[in-house]
Amino acid sequence: MRVTGLLPIVVIAGVILTVLVKPACPEYPVPDASLVSDGSAGRPASDQDELTFNRQTPIVKVYEKTHKAVVNIAGERTVSTSIWPGFDWPDMFDLWGPRFQRQVKVLGSGVVVHEDGYIITNAHVVKGAEKIKVLFSDGSEFPTEIKTADENKDLAVLTIKTEDKLPFIHLGRSDDLMIGETVIAIGNPYGYSNTVTSGVISAVGRDVEVSEGFWLRGLIQTDAPINPGNSGGPLLNINGQLIGINTAIRAEAENIGFAIPVDTLADNLIHMLMPEKLRRVQLGLVMGSIKTIEQFSGLAVDSVIKDSPADKNGITVGDIVLEIDGRKLTGVIDFYVKMIDKQIGEPIVVKYIRPSDTRPQSRTVRLTLEARPLPDGRQLAKKFFQMEVSELTEQVAEEFDFQSAYPIMIITDIEPDGIAAEAGLKGGDLIFEINNAAVSNLKEFSLEMEKVNEGDIVKLKIVRIQIGTFGQVRRITIVPLKAQSKKPSRLRFL
Repeated sequence: MRVTGLLPIVVIAGVILTVLVKPACPEYPVPDASLVSDGSAGRPASDQDELTFNRQTPIVKVYEKTHKAVVNIAGERTVSTSIWPGFDWPDMFDLWGPRFQRQVKVLGSGVVVHEDGYIITNAHVVKGAEKIKVLFSDGSEFPTEIKTADENKDLAVLTIKTEDKLPFIHLGRSDDLMIGETVIAIGNPYGYSNTVTSGVISAVGRDVEVSEGFWLRGLIQTDAPINPGNSGGPLLNINGQLIGINTAIRAEAENIGFAIPVDTLADNLIHMLMPEKLRRVQLGLVMGSIKTIEQFSGLAVDSVIKDSPADKNGITVGDIVLEIDGRKLTGVIDFYVKMIDKQIGEPIVVKYIRPSDTRPQSRTVRLTLEARPLPDGRQLAKKFFQMEVSELTEQVAEEFDFQSAYPIMIITDIEPDGIAAEAGLKGGDLIFEINNAAVSNLKEFSLEMEKVNEGDIVKLKIVRIQIGTFGQVRRITIVPLKAQSKKPSRLRFL
């Protein structure tokens, strides 16, 4: 009887114990007995009986949302070097035999940022590339052209022609990034297309020397695995927004990669896609971000070039452009895409508001692109550096004892006590580059000199050929010159 009398107590205790040991994690509940047994004791659950959980993680969602807008970039570039190591001079100076040429495959990634076929990648991916094509995740491929590139920022814009509107990734922001937040990289590492990796933001604001003397600054550091071939691909946040362009890795380390922040990308795209950058035209509008005033939404005008069509027609800084030719603007890239195919003299209907008005109302103005004449680089060189320059023609080559003409710029005369003379430059010096941009003819030289303003420090890459005891002696040096039209610099670099 005593034993029987304890049974209710045992049963009650068992119930209490069952309640007390209920799992603390409701997301992993104990399976119902009906799901694991049909009444036969000890029989294992079938595949159909197993519990299923939502496997679609945030990273999966980001990939599904964005991967169709990520492309593989393929092509070839010709590499030409001397057959003898240590003598990698231009062909005209190679006295040690023929040069060796070989084709090197181009491998990289890119991201579609506008539905009309505009793709962002790294400048180093496509530099010198021939027959470039982009491949999408669905297997489609398109030939592409380099619309514009900025090697100093390692950014390039490619375009493809297609009748269909393309999937694209929206630009996010990078001024609010958090150390440790999850990021996703999609790209083409070693040719493995549409590879997705994830990690966290390890640091922001990193300055990295990606090659000798060439720095990229303010980069995002991530531990998301990226490899050769990822360059130019997107770094995304957990919402699928573009926050960076993958650009470099630390070769001797593991999972130390770097990306160009999207804010840097956006700032540079404004200047890379401006009509003034792409062609010899002028419109005069430098656009900013999307802003909303009351019921109006559009792009803010960051600056207006003096005496440009925009300036002459009354558009001022702070105005908000609502529409171009009756079409609303979705972002700063969209504005410049709408400008790219506009012809000189073609009317451009701009609808905008002025926020400073007591009651902002839309205004409409007609602008037209104006032709911009090519600058005279020879006059600019004379003005800023007090030196005369020329292409190395047959006549000039004979004058300076070169064997033949060659596509290169040469200094033909130096004013005593001028900027060039004070820096040690001489007649016969050959100009390879201006501020890291190659100049092989007067047009290229003029376009680079157009960027020079009074007081700028301009770096010229110079080759000097001299005859010594043992034959020709060639010297390459970087010469900084301060652009001054009056007082000469007292610095001497040679």
